[in-house]
Amino acid sequence: MEKSLFIGIDFSKKTFDVSLIDGNNLNGIPGYKQFDNTKEGCNQLLKWVKLWSKIPVSEWLFCGEHTGLYSVLLSEFLIKKNLFVWLENPLQIKLSTGIKRDKNDKVDSREIALYALRFQDKAKESQLSDKSLKSLELLLGFRDRLIGNKHALLVSAAELRTVLNRDVTARYIYEQSQKDIERINKEIKCVEAKMKEVVDSNDAIKETYEVVSSIKGVALINTVAIIVATKNFSRFENSRQFACYAGMAPFGKQSGTSIKTGPHVSHLANKRIKTLLTQAAQCAIRYNSDLKQYYTKKVAEGKNKWVALNNVRNKLIHCIFALVREKQLYQEGYLQHLGKSIA
Repeated sequence: MEKSLFIGIDFSKKTFDVSLIDGNNLNGIPGYKQFDNTKEGCNQLLKWVKLWSKIPVSEWLFCGEHTGLYSVLLSEFLIKKNLFVWLENPLQIKLSTGIKRDKNDKVDSREIALYALRFQDKAKESQLSDKSLKSLELLLGFRDRLIGNKHALLVSAAELRTVLNRDVTARYIYEQSQKDIERINKEIKCVEAKMKEVVDSNDAIKETYEVVSSIKGVALINTVAIIVATKNFSRFENSRQFACYAGMAPFGKQSGTSIKTGPHVSHLANKRIKTLLTQAAQCAIRYNSDLKQYYTKKVAEGKNKWVALNNVRNKLIHCIFALVREKQLYQEGYLQHLGKSIA
C-alpha cells in the first residue's frame, strides 16, 4: 500500500525534531514540532500526529537516519505499535538533498520527510533487533573502547619512559600504566567470554558461529562482528553486497575518453569490519592452506601484495556466505568448489 503521510525525524541525544508532509496535499504547510527523546516524548509524538492529520495509521511512514543509540528509543516504540518505520543510512539521505545553505534540526527533519516522499518505493521496514544480536553489538563496542584505552596507555607510557628514562615520576606513571593495562586485558577476556555465552544461548546464532569460525583465520571477534553486521546473514542477499558494505569490492571509473581508472576499493565502508577481515585474511594466508595457496598464486601473477590480500578478503567473504547458505563446516579443499566467482 502506498503511504500518504510522511514523517521525517531528526534524532539527537536529548530531543528529536519531527516534520510532517501530507502526500495528498503537497502545497500545504508542513507540520513541525520538537519532542524530548524520552518515553513521554514518544507518546506525545503519536498524539500530535493524530491531531495534525486524519490520514489512516496504515498510510503513515516514519523515516529517520540510523544514528545508533539516539534512534533506538523512538524507533522501537513505533515498531511495537505496528507502525512503518524506515531507518536509512544518513549518507544516503545527505547525498539526495543536493546543495544546501541552511542546516538545523528543523530543516533536517523536513529533508528526511521529503526523502521518504520521493523514495517511498525503496522504503525498507525496520524490525525489532534480536536481543542476542543487540547484546553482541554492545559487547563489541565495549571491547573496542577497552582496546582503545589499552592502546592509549601503551603508547603514552612507552614514549614517556623512552624520553625520560631515569625520571622517578615517569617510571611511576609507566608502572601504573602497566597495572591498568593488565586490568584492561582481564576485562577484555571477560567481555569475550560474555560474547561466547550470548552466542551459545541462541541456537540460530550458535549454528552460524560454528560454521563461520570453522574457517582457519576467522576467530571469535571476526565471527561475532560479521554476524552482527549481517544480522545473522539476513541483511545482505549475497556476498558481493557484503563486500561492498565492507569496502572490499573494487569498482572502476569511466567517463568519455578522458576519465578511465582501473578497479579500486571505495573508502565508503564499515571500517571495523574491513579491519577485522584484513586481520582474518592475514591470519588465513599463514594457517589456511587453501587461502595461502590462493594468495601465493595471485602474487605470482604479478599482483601487488595488498591487491592480492584484498583478493583473499573477497574470497573469504564468498566462502563464508557459501558455507552459511549450505550450513556446512569448512573443510580443506572447499575453495575449489566455489568456482571463479571472485578472481
